[in-house]
Amino acid sequence: MSTEPACRRLVVAAVALVTAVTAMNTAVTAGASDDPLFGDQWSLEQIGAPAAWAASTGEGVLVGIVDTGVDASHPDLRDKIEAQVTCTGGTCREGSARDGHGHGTAVAGVIAASTGNGTGIAGVAPGARLIVAKAMDDDGRGGTLDINAAIAWVVERGAKVVNLSLGDPDLRLTSLIGSPLRSGIEYAWSRGAIPVLASGNYDDGAAAGAGLSANYGDLNAVVVGATDRNGRVPSYSTSLGNAKWGVVAPGGSGRAAGAGVLSTARSGRYGWSSGTSLAAPHVSGALALLLAQGLPPSVAVERLLSTADGSPCGEGCQGRLRADAAVAVAAAGEVVAASPDGSPLAAAGAPGMDGAGGGGGAGRAPLIGLAAVLVAAAGASTAATAIWSRRRA
Repeated sequence: MSTEPACRRLVVAAVALVTAVTAMNTAVTAGASDDPLFGDQWSLEQIGAPAAWAASTGEGVLVGIVDTGVDASHPDLRDKIEAQVTCTGGTCREGSARDGHGHGTAVAGVIAASTGNGTGIAGVAPGARLIVAKAMDDDGRGGTLDINAAIAWVVERGAKVVNLSLGDPDLRLTSLIGSPLRSGIEYAWSRGAIPVLASGNYDDGAAAGAGLSANYGDLNAVVVGATDRNGRVPSYSTSLGNAKWGVVAPGGSGRAAGAGVLSTARSGRYGWSSGTSLAAPHVSGALALLLAQGLPPSVAVERLLSTADGSPCGEGCQGRLRADAAVAVAAAGEVVAASPDGSPLAAAGAPGMDGAGGGGGAGRAPLIGLAAVLVAAAGASTAATAIWSRRRA
């Protein structure tokens, strides 16, 4: 693991968006879930999660979340937390990972909110359990030393998927030397865990104007961009660049109620969020569904990519996530070989599995959360959500 020194932090600014909160008496799709807000979870339908649950719920799979912590007392999360830790100064201390921000709580709900409990929402992988590492502060900022230590901690305690809804705030470091989390990501992959990395919320037009593009090289991580409610890639979703394993998944977009992704929020509440931070946990949940079917990590990644719907989604992207299709293929028992180094082999409809050449190296720039959480109490009329933007001089 990296021994890089603790790094300085950047301050981020939030762009507030006002939106309506969904009422708790929303109608439920027959036979899918009795959770009152299930009918507003368009993101689950977009990836086919309810259809996948007949074959897998992610039972027995531990998913690591490295983020701002979690509201462990939330009624949709309190029975889902396997372990918690706070990592600062490169040291991890087991115990409460209190979320003073809300970002990590939203991520946790997307992955594995309790489902069918007559409360709130449903998670993508309702049978999975969570190992939560707080490596980001209450302003949504964190350094690579702490984040890489947190990745190691969750992996060493059994996480088979590691969700990283965080990234380089302006692409400068990633463009020049690759992901600043390379050491942590490669450690996770070497230990049999699948890293899932949000692509970021840095507008491609601004990136192109600055001569920047994401440089993931041969990074062993599934890199995830966002889609909106209509399945289109929103303008904020950063291109996947030369990622060898890239997909898009629901991240939401816009000001109106229902345009964002609905998930858990602090203090037992629910709210809308938008960003690639919400897209990544949909993929983490889908991978938990596949791993619960007994697939090795490399084959689970291949399944995810080869069953993506192939919709145009930019450079490095192999399509939109379809959890139902991926789980159905795995349930049918089709065998897919893995390459000698454990990487998934290319399959029809999944170009670019070999990845592009290119370097990485552990970066030293701090990372920021990619989406802020709407923290309105259920039943209130309005509240605010935010998408992080870089502070400009």
